[in-house]
Amino acid sequence: MFLEKLELNGFKSFAHKTTLEFKPGITAIVGPNGSGKSNIADAVRWVLGEQSIKLLRGKKSEDVIFSGSDKKARLGMAEVSLYFNNEKDKHNLGMSEICFTRKLYRNGESEYLINKQRSRLTDIQMLLTKVGIARTSYSIIGQGMIDLFLLSTPQERKELFEEASGVKPLQIKRQQSLNKLERTEENLETAQIQLQEITPRLNSLSRQVKKLERRAEVELNLKNIQQKYYASIWHEIDKDRKVKDEKLKKLVSDQEKAEKEVDKLQNEIARLTKESAKSENSEKLQSKYQEILEERIKLSEKLANLKIKNTRAVPVKKQGDIPPDLSQRIIELLDKLDKLNGLIKNNIKNRDWSQIEKLFTEQRAVIDKLHNLTRPFRGSSDQAHKTQSESTCGFGQEINDLENKIKEIDKQMEEVQAEIKRENEKNKDERSRIWKLQQNYQVEQQNLNQASNQVNSLRIELARLETKRDDLEQEIEQELGDNGLAEIKQHPAPTQTMTEDEKRTMITEIGKLKHQLELIGGIDPEVQKEYEEIKVRHEFLSNQINDLKKSIESLEELINQLDETIKEQFEASFKIINQEFQKYFKTLFGGGRAKLTLVKSSAESENPNLETQNSQLEIQNSEEGQKMQKIKSRLKSAVYAGVDIEATPPGKKLKSINMLSGGERALTSVALICAIISANPSPFVILDEVDAAFDEANSIRFADILEELSHKSQFIIITHNRATMEKADILYGVTMGNDGVSTLLSLKLESAEKYTNR
Repeated sequence: MFLEKLELNGFKSFAHKTTLEFKPGITAIVGPNGSGKSNIADAVRWVLGEQSIKLLRGKKSEDVIFSGSDKKARLGMAEVSLYFNNEKDKHNLGMSEICFTRKLYRNGESEYLINKQRSRLTDIQMLLTKVGIARTSYSIIGQGMIDLFLLSTPQERKELFEEASGVKPLQIKRQQSLNKLERTEENLETAQIQLQEITPRLNSLSRQVKKLERRAEVELNLKNIQQKYYASIWHEIDKDRKVKDEKLKKLVSDQEKAEKEVDKLQNEIARLTKESAKSENSEKLQSKYQEILEERIKLSEKLANLKIKNTRAVPVKKQGDIPPDLSQRIIELLDKLDKLNGLIKNNIKNRDWSQIEKLFTEQRAVIDKLHNLTRPFRGSSDQAHKTQSESTCGFGQEINDLENKIKEIDKQMEEVQAEIKRENEKNKDERSRIWKLQQNYQVEQQNLNQASNQVNSLRIELARLETKRDDLEQEIEQELGDNGLAEIKQHPAPTQTMTEDEKRTMITEIGKLKHQLELIGGIDPEVQKEYEEIKVRHEFLSNQINDLKKSIESLEELINQLDETIKEQFEASFKIINQEFQKYFKTLFGGGRAKLTLVKSSAESENPNLETQNSQLEIQNSEEGQKMQKIKSRLKSAVYAGVDIEATPPGKKLKSINMLSGGERALTSVALICAIISANPSPFVILDEVDAAFDEANSIRFADILEELSHKSQFIIITHNRATMEKADILYGVTMGNDGVSTLLSLKLESAEKYTNR
């Protein structure tokens, strides 16, 4: 993998789109001071994600955008693209070409792209770390930064060696694990706090749920007993109702049959009676008999009156008077005769002929008694005959005529009665049939009445049962709820009827269970729901805490493993770098001694510099720093605190690198950089005027070293040194015109040599 091309557009002094093409080997960039050579190194550092404006030699982010000049207006955007050839793909990235692009607008918006696709800065950094490129390491050494490797603290130097040893991806992974461990512990602490908060509530709810379960158990027992009790009573009532209902249906059927039979008999009797009453002979005979009877009654009445008058007119014996008792008897008979006459008149009005006939019989008997009583007291036979003659002359003839008429009428009545008798004999069968029908009618009527009474009684009993069942169902709904009645109806009917003792026992048990419910008291139904929710939450937090603890253990184990791996890889790489550093130091200085040493953690604590000490105090005083310190205290310390440099040029005896001259520091730094490149070659290295302080001899030595290392890394050198230019394969010249815009001139030295040889 090597840097193939760099495109700048609007970055600092490169206002126009400028393209620099590279190839493996050495590329030198030359030009006068202020022409914009160092802007190329800044552009590479910027596109790789540099966030420090100070390192980019600016004050604010928009300083990287072309700010304009007297002859050219400022631009609104800066864009830099860096192309890498990755055809060999040693790092298994799956891409033959990689292009990193960064854009910045004056409104502050920026974006990163990988192969023209928007991405995050983290993605770019991770990809660069995999291929061994870092914006802050030895890959890009800006102008005036060569001494920083020597003047930096051991801790800062350690970062350089970590990148050089290739443990940076492991350290990133370790830091990610540490961050994840910290977040995991925070989550664990949060989960434990939440668990502590809900545990008392869960315990309280558990007690309430137990009471609720006890209440549910009592309610279930109560419901079962109530269902058994009410089901027995309800089915008993329902059974009795069904039996009576069936009986009522049968009685109603019998009643309907009896009614039909009664109606039938009644209609038959009415029909026969009507037919019998419409007989013409009977009607004529009855009418004739009534007329004769009325005539006879009139004659009998007239005859009786005449006889009474005649009796009263007959003189008694002159020899003596009528005894008083006999006289009283006669008066009584006369009074009785008057009463009979009155009764006969009333019955004639009422047309009660049978009674009239009886009264006439009694009337004749009274008259005969009256004649018999008065006969002894009448005159002698001559006188009596005379008197009778006189009387006959007065009433006798009339009485005789009436008696003769009455006899004729009686004879007619006898004849009519005989005819009526014959007619009655004729209708005897019909009357007998009517009589039998009447007898049957009376029997059926009695049956109907009896059936009606039974139906009414059953209906009353059914009404009582319905009322009793309605009251029971209302009580069931109150006790068992709206669905209670349906459950009772579905409940199997008892095989035996419950006795009164069993009912009293069940009522007592129901009362006890209700009392237990009162003692338990009312519990909010939402308690169970809240308990289930909190229980689920409690179990979730408990499981989460267990998972977090396991995750913490796994992360700690992973970090310890990473620390061991980092330590082993770092020490192995450090040993090689130390050897190479000694070699290149002697090459550049023509002798002398140089050595790299690892600083232990204890050494750091004994003599830390002020800046590091203050930084550590700030971290430790912060809450997050305290948490991180606790985490680190549990982990194995597998990483060194820093790297120290010892350098003694030939013929000198120095105790500190701070006592080296500027040139010596530059040579020592170059020796260190070359050692690192030799031990862990970077895909490319940008050096910005690192040889500015070298004399001619050291410049030649430096150029020879670059030529030697160019087979391992690609070098892009910004220089004024001729010896370095001679070793370059491609030479770029940077100039700046009156408009303040940097322009680029390129020269391939191989082609130039061909022209020169000609």
